[in-house]
Amino acid sequence: MQEEVIVGSAITAGLAIALYWIFMAGNPATHPKKYPSVSLLVLIGLALALTVWSTYVGRPTYSYSLNDNPVVIAIAFDLSPSMLAIPDPGVEQDARPRFERGISVLQELLRQLEDSQQDVLVSIIGFTRKAEVIMGWESNPTQVREILEFVVSPDLFTSSGTSIEAAVKGLVGVFNTLPQNLQEKSQKFGILVSDGEDTQPYSYLEYVVEELEAGPFDIISLQTGMLGMEEGVPEYGEFGEFLHFQQMGGKLYTVPDVDTMTQISAITSHRGLYVRAESPGSVGRMLEFIGNSPTATGGIDKTTGVVVGLFIIVVVLYTRLIL
Repeated sequence: MQEEVIVGSAITAGLAIALYWIFMAGNPATHPKKYPSVSLLVLIGLALALTVWSTYVGRPTYSYSLNDNPVVIAIAFDLSPSMLAIPDPGVEQDARPRFERGISVLQELLRQLEDSQQDVLVSIIGFTRKAEVIMGWESNPTQVREILEFVVSPDLFTSSGTSIEAAVKGLVGVFNTLPQNLQEKSQKFGILVSDGEDTQPYSYLEYVVEELEAGPFDIISLQTGMLGMEEGVPEYGEFGEFLHFQQMGGKLYTVPDVDTMTQISAITSHRGLYVRAESPGSVGRMLEFIGNSPTATGGIDKTTGVVVGLFIIVVVLYTRLIL
């Protein structure tokens, strides 16, 4: 309703101005025969056009009718038991599990992309030894945030173990399901969230790198897990009290594999970025990485552009009237 009122007002104002100059400006009895300059008409036309355009700026795009160059992000999230690891509560009382730290970074990244009015299409994959699609391509930011908050959890899958290779194959597969126009005209990013503890043989990493080299997307390796602090998978008592760490593979503590996660981001055919969920500024680095994409489009925010444009036009019009 608000949009119709603004558009109607703009059209009415335009007609009123046109009728005034046709009937009044040409009537010698009321006004000397004086027509507006071309520059004045252009300014008035621009003001009306910006007013109409402003009604459409800021409308969320919750479908596949995205701009010519949207950001397309596929997230592969490690849901193995080691992502439940926390530091010893006696040392770090308020620390969240690894998977929650990763989710927090993703939530902030997506929130800032939304605030910048960037069209974003997101898909989410969960993986342990195998990868499964949790959410297909979705452009509704609220829906994406709800999936991350309420669905993505190591409790979702019953299988254990971690295969980075399965995660990468899942990313490649989900990008292949993009509509053809978005495969050709989009900025594509894969975000792999994991502590890096691959339970597959180490030699599998070379196949992972080959898959990434052949993939159609840039890669962000988002590592969770603290360094220099022992973390384990907790076991709690009947009333939620911490009892002890569970043994996993004969070990009480699980150590993030930094080497694996850095190698994932060190591909040569595409750009890569390694960041840590626990490091300050990780979201900023990811935003900069996405914004520096060779196909990225910068510039002023649409809403700000409308306001600035109208302000300049009004200033010029008043200047002409005064002078």
